[in-house]
Amino acid sequence: MPHFGESIGLVRESASRTWWYQSSTGENLAPFDRPGLAAARITRILTPFVTAVLAARTHQESAIDATCPDIPSAPDPAHAVTIAKLQERFSGVICWWGISTKEWWALIPGGTQWKIVNAPDPDDLIQAVLKAHPTR
Repeated sequence: MPHFGESIGLVRESASRTWWYQSSTGENLAPFDRPGLAAARITRILTPFVTAVLAARTHQESAIDATCPDIPSAPDPAHAVTIAKLQERFSGVICWWGISTKEWWALIPGGTQWKIVNAPDPDDLIQAVLKAHPTR
C-alpha cells in the first residue's frame, strides 16, 4: 500500500527460525505459510485509514463522480472481467483479486463505516457483500 506508506516484508525470527510477514511498523502479521492471515491482519490495520480517506472523498463538494481509488489491475484477463462484473453489480463497491491471498476481496462503502470482505470465489464474494450490506 504505497499510498499509505505501508509495506510488508518477510523477516526471519531468530528464536524460532520461522519466516514472518511483518508490517513496516515491525508487527509480525503471520508466518510465511499463512498469507491470508497476514492479509487479514494488515486489512485490520489499514481499514481505519482507508475508511477515513474514502469518507473524506465522498464529502468533497468538488467531486462530480463518486469513483473510488484505482485498484491494481488483475494480471489474469479472466480476473479483470470478473472484477468488472462484480463492480457493475455492486455500484461503488471496490472489488479485486488478491494475488498473494488467492481470494476475492471487496471494500463496501458505508459513509464513515466501510467494510471489507473476502471469499474464495466470486459467488461467495457476492454472498459476503450481500451479508455485509443487505441493501445492495
